[in-house]
Amino acid sequence: MRKTLYISLAFLLVNCQKQIEFELPPVEQTFVVEAVVESGLPPRVIVTNTQGYFDPLDSNSFANIFVEDAQVELYDGDTTYQLTYSFINSNGVILPGYTSFDPNIIGQYGKNYTLNVQVGDKEAHATAKIPQPIILDSLWFLAYEAYDSLGFIWAKFTDPDTTGNCYRWFAQRINSYTYNYDPPYDNVIGTMKDARPLAPIGSSTDDKLFNGLTFDFAFPRGEDGILEGPDDEGIEEGFYKRGDTILVKSTTTTYPVYLYVRAFENQAVSNGSIFSSPGNLPYNIQGDGLGMFIGYGVSYDTLICE
Repeated sequence: MRKTLYISLAFLLVNCQKQIEFELPPVEQTFVVEAVVESGLPPRVIVTNTQGYFDPLDSNSFANIFVEDAQVELYDGDTTYQLTYSFINSNGVILPGYTSFDPNIIGQYGKNYTLNVQVGDKEAHATAKIPQPIILDSLWFLAYEAYDSLGFIWAKFTDPDTTGNCYRWFAQRINSYTYNYDPPYDNVIGTMKDARPLAPIGSSTDDKLFNGLTFDFAFPRGEDGILEGPDDEGIEEGFYKRGDTILVKSTTTTYPVYLYVRAFENQAVSNGSIFSSPGNLPYNIQGDGLGMFIGYGVSYDTLICE
């Protein structure tokens, strides 16, 4: 009798299921701008088309998202420059975008820049500033005894006694592998460990908690989500190693950029979580487009991990 009851209940539950079908309303296609002005480097602007949330993403759709016929202008407070479509180095990754080879448009500390982008009958604009750089007081490598040769980079830093300073941190291992790993990384010997400066999660901060203070802080090694290396998994993940030569890229930026980077990193950490919800990141592009125009004031240091 009890077995018959269980079968009947299971039959009722199965037959109570209802398939729900719905169609997402169409969303007007627009364009997305990713633009950076950085001290000592030419501007770089990438313009892409938006895609539907459930649209397929493959090699063909990836190639077609880049906008080749945009009109891109950059004003530095004195002169307006027309940027040309080319292949650009976007933080170590070669992508189609817009730049200028005019030496007069190289990023300068303290300057404000205005970007205008026009795609067809749509137009967007934004402003960005390259703040003055803040130099780190000192750098050192500290290995953990439990991990033998692995550790983090530490820095001593003095924040100016003015509120509203914002920072972002990058680092790149510029030495080469002197050994191979197990397949598929059995051919890395002789190649540079990091192809570009990498920012770890939590790379950006404002100075609300340490305005005007001098303090020490440590940071882990960032990972390249495009070209993951053999030491980005297992015990070496997130650590630097004795013998590494590190190019440290410390940048000053503005509060809107800090908010954008913080939201971007939060999305990256929660990617795939059933409790996270998709949404647009905070952006400063105004008009018909979306995106971010970023300014970085950069200073560089080199450290040998010993």
